[in-house]
Amino acid sequence: MSILAIDFGLKRIGIAGSDELGITSHPIKLVYNDSKGEYFNEIISIIEERAPDLILVGLPIKDDGRLRIQGDIEVFTKALRKLTLIKIEYWNENFTSKEADEILIKMNVSRKKRKSFQDMLAACLIIDSYMRSL
Repeated sequence: MSILAIDFGLKRIGIAGSDELGITSHPIKLVYNDSKGEYFNEIISIIEERAPDLILVGLPIKDDGRLRIQGDIEVFTKALRKLTLIKIEYWNENFTSKEADEILIKMNVSRKKRKSFQDMLAACLIIDSYMRSL
C-alpha cells in the first residue's frame, strides 16, 4: 500500500511518501503555505504523480482542548478532499515536529537547514507511526 503523508503548517507543508510495499518512508517535498491556497496545485501534482492508496494528514490530538491549528488542518483537509478521490485519513501527529527536530540535531544539521527538513521528516514520522500500528 502506497501512502502519502502531509504535515500541514501555517508556514510550511511537509510531504512524505512510502514505498509501494508500505515498508519505508522518505521525504518528497516541502511546500510553502502561501495562505491563498495556491499550494494545492503542487500537492495535487504530487498526488497525481505518485497515485497513493492513502493520504494521511497529521492532526495533533490533545486531551485538554483544541489547538488553533486543528481548525486550519480541518479546513485544508476538507478542501483537499474536494480535489482528489484518494482516501484521506487524519493521523495523530503529536510531537512529530519536535521528534524530527531532535533527529536533525543528532545528525548535526544546522539550525537554518533544519527548518527546511523538519516538516518533511515529520511527515515521514506520520507514515512510520501509521505503518507500526498495522
